[in-house]
Amino acid sequence: MPYINIKLAGTLNRDQKETIAKEITVLMEKVAHKPASYTYIVFDEVKGEDWSVGGSLLG
Repeated sequence: MPYINIKLAGTLNRDQKETIAKEITVLMEKVAHKPASYTYIVFDEVKGEDWSVGGSLLG
């Protein structure tokens, strides 16, 4: 059972999340032969001020 955790700086709207979830689910079926009904996807949206790259905060 795949559990996929997507972490990103900023936010996505519902339509974007739905599209990403569908595309990743199809990819897991195609490449890893995992049934869609067993694929779990969680979105973690992080404020830019809580995410750092190269020592600098994104927000």
